[in-house]
Amino acid sequence: MAAQPLAVADGQGIRHGIAIGGGALRYYRQARLPNTLADDYQAWRWRPGGAVAETRRYVAYYPPETPDGLRPLDLVPESLRGPFARLLSEPRFVQASAFWLRLGPDGQPDQLDLAFPWSPCADTLPGLLDLGELLKLPAGSGWRRLPVRHVAVSLVGDEPEITLYSSAPWQGAWPAGEAELRRGVKAQSLIMNRHAETQLYAAFPPAKQPDGADVGAFYDGSIDLWRRVLGPDLHYHFGIFDDPQAKPDSEAMQVAQRRAVTELYPLLPQGKRIYDVGCGWGGPMSMWVRDLGCPTLGLTVSRDQYRHIGSLGLPVRLGNAEETLPPGFFDCAVLLESLCHMRDKERLLRGLRAFSYRLVMRVHCQDAAPPGVVFGGTMHMISSGDLRQLLERTGWTIRHWQNRRFDTLPNFQGWSNALRSVPPTGNAHIEELRKWAARGERIISDWGHNNPLIEVMAT
Repeated sequence: MAAQPLAVADGQGIRHGIAIGGGALRYYRQARLPNTLADDYQAWRWRPGGAVAETRRYVAYYPPETPDGLRPLDLVPESLRGPFARLLSEPRFVQASAFWLRLGPDGQPDQLDLAFPWSPCADTLPGLLDLGELLKLPAGSGWRRLPVRHVAVSLVGDEPEITLYSSAPWQGAWPAGEAELRRGVKAQSLIMNRHAETQLYAAFPPAKQPDGADVGAFYDGSIDLWRRVLGPDLHYHFGIFDDPQAKPDSEAMQVAQRRAVTELYPLLPQGKRIYDVGCGWGGPMSMWVRDLGCPTLGLTVSRDQYRHIGSLGLPVRLGNAEETLPPGFFDCAVLLESLCHMRDKERLLRGLRAFSYRLVMRVHCQDAAPPGVVFGGTMHMISSGDLRQLLERTGWTIRHWQNRRFDTLPNFQGWSNALRSVPPTGNAHIEELRKWAARGERIISDWGHNNPLIEVMAT
């Protein structure tokens, strides 16, 4: 086969692989796109006598939908939707997994791939058993005991085409043949499955939130409206000022909010993977992606925020942090003023401890009043003393602890100034912010003393 140039997107290569079989040679390449550090997966396939490689791109998303609102079940052939609906509703899949779309040369999806990173045996997935019955797969073929890493369905052609994949890191000498390769992959997959179930997932069964404020809907809203309130960079967190008596205009607010992010840089692991829990409109994550080279996955409960961040090409996941787990291991988890929205803070912090080396947070605390619910029923407050005990109880060792509240007090006037130019909106969140900022201006000194903003890094 003659050497051929490949049309490869710009990006830093991470992994490469080849596959031979089915009368074709395949080359796989994982890279990171330079502006967003999003993973970019491409594949090329040559058939005997083919002059030009067939190109495919793989794009990963998380349940329940893509930022464009496309749900995987919308793509599945109608005859297979029952079994795939069960696979997509598998609690562990919803909690911690992803789906992939393979895009053909025309940019349209030609394959849907569901990922099962804990490598469960096929017979533990009811949807797969339904699929086997529907397709009349022979029970004696051994597929039911196959550790499944991916389930792929072709989205083109008249006949359904399903592929089950097993994969695992290989240890030891190169296998002598296909039979040895099969045995080794199956053995390693079962080890990985036991580790995932006993060390990662067992203590964190899928949780369902009790009735209460819909935080996702509360944080939704028109992007143009929020830009009027927050400014062009859409930073929705307290800025840090040199002078606690400053009277900030919109430009000073933007400077202070960017500074609030850059002052976290010494606490973040440069060039390492970050899980941004409660990523808002994506302002902070876009900064450390650009400045520190940190590949980042954001998590937001707001569909409007999710769609906006997705439109920027930044990796993002739609979901409630208390109902999900990180989809893999991260070098650092960041919660920039988002822990206050969590009801079960202990469960979340314990979960993050199993999936990351480091934790960086700024946390709104309430020291002069009993724990309570504020800000439209969305913020569940604790004291700074309780926060310290909570971190220690969930296995974190505090390395940095600082109250930043008095550096942030001018934000009340800055937000009030911005909101004076915005007429009543009917948006519950913006109107709550309007009342809260005005009240903060009136009682700024007492509020600052009673409500610390704790900056913490723990390992």
